[in-house]
Amino acid sequence: MMTLYCSRRRLNRTFSQFFVVGALATMGLLSGLTPEYSRNSQSFIFSSTAYAQEVSAEEITRYARAVLAMEPLRQQAYSEIKLIIGSGNIPDIVCGRPASITALPAGAQTIARNYCNQSSAIVANFFPRGKTGRFNEITNLMQRNQGLHARIQSELRRLQQ
Repeated sequence: MMTLYCSRRRLNRTFSQFFVVGALATMGLLSGLTPEYSRNSQSFIFSSTAYAQEVSAEEITRYARAVLAMEPLRQQAYSEIKLIIGSGNIPDIVCGRPASITALPAGAQTIARNYCNQSSAIVANFFPRGKTGRFNEITNLMQRNQGLHARIQSELRRLQQ
């Protein structure tokens, strides 16, 4: 009787582990994450390799060209804002977050808005017909995915040569 109880308990534990792992793997795949088993830590690691595959080589080239076109404008705006703010740290300025611009002194706000308008026009040149949001999607994906980040960095180096 004791062996039957232990076998059932072991079977229930195995089934529970299988169910939990299966549920996590399914959730990961549905959210674009790829589960990998790490033997070193005996755990599952979820990486976002699927995101890198969603971005085509053409989109990476467009993205890199847009970034390179915006860079001189960004550097100029940064220098001008630094003159206004002084030697202190310049806060992060995100064009899609108006609060990051309104937190600046008045003169710096004008420079930041001009930069945002100009960079938006550049993105529209490389991602035409209402696809400018794709630039932001790629930016977000790149921040979460080292593989995609490496592909974009490689394309930037290629274009600069």
